[in-house]
Amino acid sequence: MNKLKPCLFWNILLTLGLGLGFLIIDITGCSGQVVPNTAFSVQNCWELSIPALPSLLNPGNFLQLEPALTGGLLLNGEGAWIFANGGRLVFADTVQLRLDGNEPVVSNRLNELYFTLNPSDCFFLDVGKQVLNTGAGFFLNPAGLWPEQTAVRQERATPPEGKVLLRGEYLFPNLTMAVGWAPQLAWAEDGDAVLWKYFGSPQKTALTWAMVSGGFAGTDLSVLFSYGGQWKTGLNLAKVWGDQLETHCAIGWEERDESQSRQLNKLFCALVEEETGASPPPLKATTAKGSLKALFGGHYTFTGGENLIIEYFYNGSGLTRKEWERVLPYLTTNTVLASEAQNYPVVAARLQRAIAFFAEAGFPGLLRHYGMIRFYKEFRPHLAWEQMAIQNLVDQSGLAIFRLSYEQDRYSLAFEVQIPYGKKESEFGLLTGERQLKFQINAGL
Repeated sequence: MNKLKPCLFWNILLTLGLGLGFLIIDITGCSGQVVPNTAFSVQNCWELSIPALPSLLNPGNFLQLEPALTGGLLLNGEGAWIFANGGRLVFADTVQLRLDGNEPVVSNRLNELYFTLNPSDCFFLDVGKQVLNTGAGFFLNPAGLWPEQTAVRQERATPPEGKVLLRGEYLFPNLTMAVGWAPQLAWAEDGDAVLWKYFGSPQKTALTWAMVSGGFAGTDLSVLFSYGGQWKTGLNLAKVWGDQLETHCAIGWEERDESQSRQLNKLFCALVEEETGASPPPLKATTAKGSLKALFGGHYTFTGGENLIIEYFYNGSGLTRKEWERVLPYLTTNTVLASEAQNYPVVAARLQRAIAFFAEAGFPGLLRHYGMIRFYKEFRPHLAWEQMAIQNLVDQSGLAIFRLSYEQDRYSLAFEVQIPYGKKESEFGLLTGERQLKFQINAGL
C-alpha cells in the first residue's frame, strides 16, 4: 500500500471537514428547538471479485481480468433537529476511503441537507437535498421519479443519495398532494471534479412533478405525473390482507427519448450489419412513443417470523426474444475471433461496440420479463439468513445473492456471496466480474 502523500492528507482533512462540519455546529441556541437527534456509524466492507471465464464479453480473458480485492471504510453521520413551530433541519453525509491496491482514494457524499418549513398546520415546504422514495416495490419501483429507482439492480451497501429539490406538500383530510421541482446541476465526474468528489452526483436534467396519494377501501394509492424533457406517469397500489399478507403493484409509463432511441438503433444496426451484412429493422421498444414498465408482487410473513417477497417485472423498453437472438451470434463470433491472436485488434473494436450497445440498452435489464424473490429468516436472536435472486424469465439466467448477518445493539457483521448463473449465451451469463464475496462490519458511535 502506498504511503499517503501530502496532497492526499489535505484532501482527507478537507473531506472530513465538509462531511462532518454541519454535525458539530452548535445550533442549540436556535429558538423553538425541541428535539435534537444525531448519530454516527462506521462501516468497513471488503469485497473480493472473481472474474468469470470464459465470457462472451471477455473471450479468452481478452480484458485481462484478475481477482481483485477492494476495501472501503465509510463514516456515516446524520442529524435531525425538530423545532416547536413544526419545522426541521435534516443532515446526512458519508465520507468514504477506498482501498483497491492503488493509491487510497478519499471522497465525500452529501446524502441529505434540507429544511422543512411548516407555514400552516397542513402545509409543509422542503428545500435542499433530500431522498424521496416512491412505490412499494422491494427490488425496484417502475413508477419512481429517478432512473436509478427503476433499475433492476440498485446499490444498497451505502446510504442513498438525495436530489437537490424544492417540494411542497399539503395534507387534506383523506389524501396528500405534493408538487416538486429539481433543477439541472451539471459538473464533471472524474478525479479532478471537486463538486463530484466532495458534494455528490450531478443531476442530468431538471424535473417537475405532482403526486397525489391517499387511502381508498383499505388500499394505499398514489398517482404521479412528472416532466423532465419527456412526460412520465406512475401508479402505485398496496393493500394489507390480515396480519401476514401484503400485495402491491407499480406501473410507470414514460415517453421515449428520440435521441436515445436513434442512438440505440444505430448501435444495434452496427452490431447486426457487421455480422449478417443486412440492415435490421429498428428495435421494437424504440418505435413506440413511450414505454411501459410494471411490477406486481407481495410480502408474506409466516407465523415463525420468516418473510417471503415475490415480484414480477415487465420491462417494456427491453429487447424482445427475437432481437436478443439476433445479437447473440455477433457475440459468439467474437469468441471465435479471440482464439486467433492476429484478430485481437478486430475483437477489441467489436467488443467496444457491443459494450456501448449494452450500456445504452440498460444492461443488466436488457430483456422484457423478470422474476425476483427474497427470503429472510432469523435463526436465533441477532442471527439472520437472507437469500435473493433476480431471474431473467426469457433466457433463464439470473443473479443469486446469499447473506448471513449478525446484529447486536451497536454493531453488525455480514457475509455475502453474489453469483450470476446461466449459459454463456444469456444476459446474466455475460457478467464478467460479478462473482463476489463480501464481508462487512458496521458499528454505531
